[in-house]
Amino acid sequence: MCDVMRDSGLLLLLLAALPVLAGGGAAGGAAGRAVRGAAGGGPAFAARQRTAVLARVGDSVDLSCRVLRLADRAVSWVRSSDLQILTHAGMVFTADSRVTCVESSAPLPPYDPYGNEDQFGVPDDVTSTEERAAPGGGTVHTLRIARLRLADAGRYECQVNTEPKMSLFFNLTVTESALPTVVVTVEGPRAVRGAAGGAARLACGARYAAAAGGALDDTAQAALPPLRIKWQHEGETIDPLSDRGGVSLDTERWAGGTASRLTLAALSARDAGRYTCSAAGAVAALQLRVGDHDYPDHDYTDHDYGERGSVRGGEMQRDEAAARVAAGERPAPRALLAPLLALLAARLAT
Repeated sequence: MCDVMRDSGLLLLLLAALPVLAGGGAAGGAAGRAVRGAAGGGPAFAARQRTAVLARVGDSVDLSCRVLRLADRAVSWVRSSDLQILTHAGMVFTADSRVTCVESSAPLPPYDPYGNEDQFGVPDDVTSTEERAAPGGGTVHTLRIARLRLADAGRYECQVNTEPKMSLFFNLTVTESALPTVVVTVEGPRAVRGAAGGAARLACGARYAAAAGGALDDTAQAALPPLRIKWQHEGETIDPLSDRGGVSLDTERWAGGTASRLTLAALSARDAGRYTCSAAGAVAALQLRVGDHDYPDHDYTDHDYGERGSVRGGEMQRDEAAARVAAGERPAPRALLAPLLALLAARLAT
């Protein structure tokens, strides 16, 4: 009798543990619903969105929320401070004439090797699976506030009327100071020479710089998206995952800045030429020479050495803040699944 009860207890324990061991634990599922929505056919928020936004008093600001597979559901914008419904299903529900809303389709952007926040830390780009499976790339629901006031700062909720409801929160910071610019500079020599068959390293840095006469306080800095440096060779984007091979990027980030080092192995004559590193519209240029060949010197200018870019221009209006659920790897529990199933089969057979 005890053996039967013990076997029954083991069977119940294994059956209860199977969902967790297989990667479908209740905690992970709840987190996914809270931020992204149900996986599969239901609505979901796009993986990476700019949820921290910095804007200046008197300017206009757009809070853009991208939703996948919305179908017959509706999106609302809610101001968290007083739970005021500002918009619903494309209609404005506030008497504040400064508030408008725009709904549009969201065509998928072309593949960008620099689009992932982890700078090639994961094998797939963020739109490679769920987002690319969504018809047309989903829809964008934009809350626009004109003639900003300091009182407009705070948290705003992009809400989908599912059951239970889905919410993605946006934090708006409003400042009276001029918005910072982005400066990109070359770290180390601007002209680098490498031996054929050898390796060469190029390095650049990017940082936010306060406007003349202004200061970049901690609150404003926290609302700025992280900077990402993109590399090009003779106008062509460098992809470390390309067929060339031997290309690696080493990225270091800190509050308000980043550094990127591009390493090229197995150098050949085709690697020589002009390289640029850019972030948020700011650009710096370098030159790589391979072997003992003489190459015409690039006519560098201050534009090449470190051009400033506006926070409001270029890439900074694109999705930059992460709004995704970290689905942490669980190799150890998964590794236990096979032996436990074998144990369960043996018990049932006796």
